Amino acid sequence: MNTVRRVTLSALLVGVTLLVGCAAPSRQVPPDAAFWSGRMGLNIQSQPPQNLSAAFELQGSAEQGELLLLSPIGSALAQLRWTPQTAELNQGGRHWSSRSLDELSTQLTGTALPVAALFDWLAGQASTPVGWQVDLSQLPQGRIQAERQSPAPTVQFKVVLER
Repeated sequence: MNTVRRVTLSALLVGVTLLVGCAAPSRQVPPDAAFWSGRMGLNIQSQPPQNLSAAFELQGSAEQGELLLLSPIGSALAQLRWTPQTAELNQGGRHWSSRSLDELSTQLTGTALPVAALFDWLAGQASTPVGWQVDLSQLPQGRIQAERQSPAPTVQFKVVLER
């Protein structure tokens, strides 16, 4: 192997090692806690249209839980926590608190997400919050698709669970 290729390969290996070393450590989840992870995508037909996607970790229930959004290398982009009394959003060193989970999901994504219904959908129950329609036909393959027609703008929400 010539010297240029060896140096290039070494630099690539060092870069990959640094990226792996910077990735967030795996989270410890209590053994009795409901937990899901995977990727989620959101398409908001606003002006201009918005497309958001992130890896996620979701635990708890509709009443009390946590949603962590992660970058491709595993660093935290945002953390949403809620209890029956309050909801909190931490994003980029900033913190918001509210009694409304919908308000904070709007702060995070630009639209209210059906976080409470997501727990039903993950359990195979096709609950339909006002304005939303859900397709659970691909849930056995770890996929959920939902769409909100009203209020405007139209929103498509997709979840792909890790296997």
